[in-house]
Amino acid sequence: MELHKRTEYDIAFIELLIANEIEESVSIEFKAAGALGKSDGKKDEMTKDVAAFANANGGIIIYGISEINHKADSKSYINGNIFTKEWIEQILNSGIQRPIPDMKIFPIREGGDLEKTIYVVQIPESLDAPHISRDKRFYRRHNFESLKMEEYEIRQLYGRTSKSILEIAGYRIKYNGIKNKKVEFEIVISIINSGERAEKEYKTNLYFCDYKCNFQTRWKDYSLNYQSTKLEDRRAKITAPSHSAIYPSERIDSLIVELLVDVDDVEVLLESLKLECILYYPNGEDFLDINDLDQYYKQIADEVEKDWSRNF
Repeated sequence: MELHKRTEYDIAFIELLIANEIEESVSIEFKAAGALGKSDGKKDEMTKDVAAFANANGGIIIYGISEINHKADSKSYINGNIFTKEWIEQILNSGIQRPIPDMKIFPIREGGDLEKTIYVVQIPESLDAPHISRDKRFYRRHNFESLKMEEYEIRQLYGRTSKSILEIAGYRIKYNGIKNKKVEFEIVISIINSGERAEKEYKTNLYFCDYKCNFQTRWKDYSLNYQSTKLEDRRAKITAPSHSAIYPSERIDSLIVELLVDVDDVEVLLESLKLECILYYPNGEDFLDINDLDQYYKQIADEVEKDWSRNF
């Protein structure tokens, strides 16, 4: 899941960002404690930064992390007795017009200490854009900055009334038996459109990672123009381009691939193999990690053994 679309944030998440020196981007920004203040200038800056994310593709601002060269460097605690969640909400809701729907503020208290507070402000891409900040200007997020918007950009945002929202709905794996001493499986990735507009441009990538033995992949319908790519470090990728429009509330199978492995290797493969799925479309992307194939093998091991004994 993308960092700015998580359903919860905690101190372990903050420490992970710092340990990995995560870099600021179009969807994440780090602010030291000094970014919060009760002067007009500080309030203007707060509303400018938040409105800029809403006018772009959404993101998070973390108040309580210092950055060096745009990389997370260290914690910079905020005194939650002075700068409360309610105070931040009041500044943003009163200083940004129109109010940003579904904006959330997550307070993180290290050890439950109010004086060691970090705030994660989660800003969705807003269908009510454009939003004007406290200084009566329009801004958008670009790279590491909040930039003043041009007139044509503001006009374009007035047309942001509906959009497609594609998500990975889940996956299925099915054991299809043994043929020519190869164990055959079918892997299916499903996606859903939870938005308000049909989408015909999307792409599903399925990555095979950390496998410890060889295998083959194939697909039933070669007219769909799937692509197979061998990557470095025991990684491979299957790319499935869009093959039909997906309409609001519709769920479809966007990728169907068959996996073939020697019967002597099937246990080793499924115990080591990790799958990563990334869905790309014009309005964003979605992720799914599949790390439970070893558990699936335990469910079908007896069936595989019986098929092998019966046929060979």
